[in-house]
Amino acid sequence: MEPSAYAAMRAEEDTYWWYAGLRALVVAHARRALAGTPRPRVLDAGCGTGGAMRALAAALEEATLVGIDASPTAAAVTRERNVGGVVRASVEALPFADAAFDLVTCLDVLYIRGVDDRRALDECRRVLRPGGVVVVNVPAFEFLRGEHDAAVGTARRYTRSQVGALLGAAGFGTTALTYWNTTLLPAMAVWRRVGRRRARADAPRSDVRRLPGPLNRVLRGVIAIEVALARRVGLPLGGSVFAVGRRA
Repeated sequence: MEPSAYAAMRAEEDTYWWYAGLRALVVAHARRALAGTPRPRVLDAGCGTGGAMRALAAALEEATLVGIDASPTAAAVTRERNVGGVVRASVEALPFADAAFDLVTCLDVLYIRGVDDRRALDECRRVLRPGGVVVVNVPAFEFLRGEHDAAVGTARRYTRSQVGALLGAAGFGTTALTYWNTTLLPAMAVWRRVGRRRARADAPRSDVRRLPGPLNRVLRGVIAIEVALARRVGLPLGGSVFAVGRRA
């Protein structure tokens, strides 16, 4: 990722509408997966600047949280949050013993340039106990590729069926699989197309940037409704694919 993308992520992720939607999905499924598990161990594989770890720490008070990231910038920023242990490592070679965790989150990591998505999921499965759960989020649909993808190092975008097949090939049974960020899909498609035309190869910009407070609050309300629907019935289209897999 471009350094500017990490800076934007850290500055906005605790309040930004899109992150609020993703964290709500992650927390809901994490609570469900870990119900009845005493003192669960949770790994955030590709922790970025620590927003997901912060949300999980608040929601899972008895959990032991560990994050890894290959970026020294991301690892350093996450350590400053003081919400769990942080190790600089690759998601393709996790420095943990087999069956060390009850839950692994891998959020917006598998698509990044240089990451072997199948190998990363194999590693997630290895460090999960039998019955453990992986939570995955990736960007959807190649037609949504734009300047944002250049800024964050997107190698590929996925369909829902591709994510399901990827989880199955890695030895996971899929328990949830849905698109989300649906309402804004038409606007996103137009925005990304415009972005492709004006993209600057030397300094691409992430879509994550400060929004006026009232607009961000409206979008948070919209995404909260979507998240509620995605949890219950799933959504047929969207800008991202969210999935939960259980290790046999």
